[in-house]
Amino acid sequence: MNQQETVVGILVCRNLRDEVIAALRGTDYERVPVTTFPSHTSLHPTEWKREYLRSFREIQGSSLILVSCGCSHPIPAGREVVHLRSPEAFLSDAELGRLSGSGVYMVTSGFMTPFSPEIIQLKDAGITRFVHLRTRNDPDADTGAAMIAAEIGAEPETYPVDLSIFSLRLRMELLSANLKAERLNNGIKCQNLESQVADYTMAFDLLSDIANATTMDEISVRIENLLLLLFSPSVIEYQYTPFPEGTDGIILPIRNGPELMAWFRMDGFSTPEHTERYRNTVEFLLPVFGLAMMNARIYQQLLVANEEKDGVILRLREMQEALALANKKINLLTAITRHDILNDVTVVVAYLGLAGDLPLSDEVKSTFQKLNEQMVSIQRKLEFTKDYQDMGLQAPAWHMVRSLVTSVSAPIVKAGSLSLRNDLPDVGILTDPMLPKIIHNLTQNALFHARGATYLRWSAYEAGADLIISIEDDGPGVPDNRKKSIFKPSFGRSHGFGLYLVKEILAITGITIEEDGRYGEGARFLIHVPEGRWRRSLPGTEETDRI
Repeated sequence: MNQQETVVGILVCRNLRDEVIAALRGTDYERVPVTTFPSHTSLHPTEWKREYLRSFREIQGSSLILVSCGCSHPIPAGREVVHLRSPEAFLSDAELGRLSGSGVYMVTSGFMTPFSPEIIQLKDAGITRFVHLRTRNDPDADTGAAMIAAEIGAEPETYPVDLSIFSLRLRMELLSANLKAERLNNGIKCQNLESQVADYTMAFDLLSDIANATTMDEISVRIENLLLLLFSPSVIEYQYTPFPEGTDGIILPIRNGPELMAWFRMDGFSTPEHTERYRNTVEFLLPVFGLAMMNARIYQQLLVANEEKDGVILRLREMQEALALANKKINLLTAITRHDILNDVTVVVAYLGLAGDLPLSDEVKSTFQKLNEQMVSIQRKLEFTKDYQDMGLQAPAWHMVRSLVTSVSAPIVKAGSLSLRNDLPDVGILTDPMLPKIIHNLTQNALFHARGATYLRWSAYEAGADLIISIEDDGPGVPDNRKKSIFKPSFGRSHGFGLYLVKEILAITGITIEEDGRYGEGARFLIHVPEGRWRRSLPGTEETDRI
């Protein structure tokens, strides 16, 4: 980017100026004009407002980025302004969540030395925890933070802040502002810049997945997935030692400060002419990768030191990982596979139909007919996945099983020869929101496979602290040698995924299912709901409470 073309300025509180300069150092934006205004704690409010507005008017350009503390700042009309506030601009969402809370006051290093409790009257503000966000290496700021905490009677805490996240956000806003100004003033097509902004925006969204990882291996796998989604290389690998000199492809060293933490390599791009753009884009992300790896390392050290205390947090994280894995599987299945394959299958079916009308022998026509039937079968199976494209996309929720069985199962059995016996108590279970599809599949399974059955009964009983939900019929049952295989993909006479997906959806929240009936007397499916995943409903309500 040519600095002469920069049409955006930065207006920053004097106490944050060093952080802005450090965040832009060594980037394309280090020469962007930076104008300071006094801290609101350093002047009388009337005088401060006059100085602030004077600084605001001095900045050239149609757009500006305002960098300040969280206090209110008047923004005159007539100019596009992006406001980056402290502390949010310096922290990831996860860090902000961990540090925030009732009675917490967070201040960056630049506010320490000119700060005084008398000016802002913090004593009576109910502050119990004073957090110094250490954004610069300044002993005076550490001393000032300790003094202020002691003065207001709050617990002091120092939290080191890496400027990578702030730099990323600031550069994204600068790039976006320059692009908008170029479009408005010059009327040109900025296709390359738009593509770069799109890459940065997509990357920033996907980086949340990386930032939430807690181990180096998890981060490495998620970085690999991100690079695959962004650039689609045929070769991607990583290791914790350098690649040999002369290795082909783009080599990506991941650092946190001076420390080299891992190396990635990409090669075999489908559009090699864009290799340099890929390199520029991924170099924009490397500091965040390094910060995520360092955070994961620190997190693991904290886990070792606080294993007993953090047990509950670890279990919740495992549930989130299970949900994320299910989301990833279904997203890949629906977004990548089904659409393309269905298009190809449709073309093949059309050609087979045309071939059947050709003057061919009966034997050849019979072969074409069989091929057509197989392709239609494949088509049905792919269409079947549409029903399950939302599996795992939403967080698990509590569902009242009895009312769902009445609303979902009853209309199905009414169309057949079965009678429905709903003997379920009023209990709720924690499952994926696709529980109605589970009930639908189990009911359809009985209708299709339980020849001669007269009823389908739903009931439940407690087994220790767990809940067992039973679904049984009086049909022929399932042979002993097939009790496990019926839950495998492609088993049965239909599309072959119903019971398999029932098992997979339940497994998202740790619930299992098995067939436990006696062959010749009827089928019986048992859904095992572990402790903590079921509750008994409160009388007269749809709310649930564990006994």
